[in-house]
Amino acid sequence: MTLPKSKEYIASNPKFALKTKAWPKLQQGQMEIVFRSLQPFGSEHSLEDLVKECVSRGYQSTFKDPNTDIRKSILYHMNLLLESGAVKEVR
Repeated sequence: MTLPKSKEYIASNPKFALKTKAWPKLQQGQMEIVFRSLQPFGSEHSLEDLVKECVSRGYQSTFKDPNTDIRKSILYHMNLLLESGAVKEVR
């Protein structure tokens, strides 16, 4: 399943949670920041919660292009984490 990056999906403020306590193999940088923002295990985080948490952890300082949409960037990494089985979308 691939998460959409449409305006409608982003506006719906989807929620995510860790699927397992085990740490998957992570790329250092943005993906690690997103994964850490989903902790602790068992908690749910909306996309807007993740944006705030990632910003507080310096996520935007990793952008090569300052005009990058942080929500779409986080969703990109969420897709990778979904594929790895580490994260689930909560409905």
